[in-house]
Amino acid sequence: MGVAKASPALLQHLNGGNSDTPVCWRSAPGQQRKPVSLTVVCGVMLFCLGLISLFTGHLASYLEWYSQRLVKRSFFSELEGISRGPIDIWKSEYSRYFSGCSQRGPNFASAVREQSSNGYLLIAASGGLNQLRTGITDAVVVARILNATLVVPELDHHSYWKDESDFINIFDVDWFISYLSKDVTIVKRVPDKFMRSMEKPPYTMRVPRKSSAEYYLDQVLPILLRRRVVQLTKFDYRLASDIDEELQRLRCRVNYHALRFTKPIEELGQKLVMRMRQMAKHYIAVHLRFVQIIDNV
Repeated sequence: MGVAKASPALLQHLNGGNSDTPVCWRSAPGQQRKPVSLTVVCGVMLFCLGLISLFTGHLASYLEWYSQRLVKRSFFSELEGISRGPIDIWKSEYSRYFSGCSQRGPNFASAVREQSSNGYLLIAASGGLNQLRTGITDAVVVARILNATLVVPELDHHSYWKDESDFINIFDVDWFISYLSKDVTIVKRVPDKFMRSMEKPPYTMRVPRKSSAEYYLDQVLPILLRRRVVQLTKFDYRLASDIDEELQRLRCRVNYHALRFTKPIEELGQKLVMRMRQMAKHYIAVHLRFVQIIDNV
C-alpha cells in the first residue's frame, strides 16, 4: 500500500476547480477514503505540541521549586544544628515575656463593706472537686459584679461521690477570706440578727450556664435588692468565660492564690510530690475521669 499520485485534472476536480489547495489522501484496496485536509493535520499537530509544552513546563517549574526548597531546608537545618542544643520541653525561651494573670489593676476599686453591700449571696456549688473549685471561683466574681457580701460557699454532698466534706475541711477558709478582702467581702455565715429580721426565707434560683455579667445585673440584682439574701443553686460554670479583664484577673487571684488547701491535704500532697521526684526530676499527673470504670476495677 502506498500513496497514489493524482493527476492535475483529478486534483482540480476534487478541489472544486481550485488547484491551489493541496489534498492528502491514501488509497486502500477495494476502498477509497475521504481526503484529509492539510490544515486539519497541521492544527492537530499544533494542539499536541501545545499540550506537551504545557505539561512539561509545569513539571519543570515544580521540580525547580522543590529542589530549591530542599536546598534551603538543608541549609537552615545545618545552621540550627550548630546554634541550638537539645530541646528542653520544660522551659521556654519566651518565658521572660510572660506575666502573671492575677495582678490587680490600679483602677480596681476596693470591696464594699458588709453593711454597704447590696445583700448576701449564698452559693451551693456542685460537682466534683474540679467543678467545685470552678464554682467557688465564679462565685467570688459574681459577688463582685453584684456588690454583694459573699457567704462561704456550700459544697455538694449529693453527687456521685457522696462526699460530706465542707469548705472548711478542704480549703483554708481564713486565708480565703483575708486574701480576697480587698476584692470582695466574705463572711462565714449570714448574721443571726439579720436572718431573724427577714420576713421571708432566702430567695433560691438557678441561673443558666455561661451567663454574662449583664444577666446577673438584669436578673439577679433586682431580686437581691428586694430580698437581701439570694441563694444560687447548682453553681457550676454559671458565669461566662468572656468577661471584663479585671474580673478575669480576679478569677486568677481566687483560683491560684485564695484557694489554698488545708495543712493535712498540703502535707499529703507534698509527700506524693517528693516520691514522684525521687523517681524522676519531672513528672506528669493525669486526671482519670472514668469514675464508674475505676470503681468496678
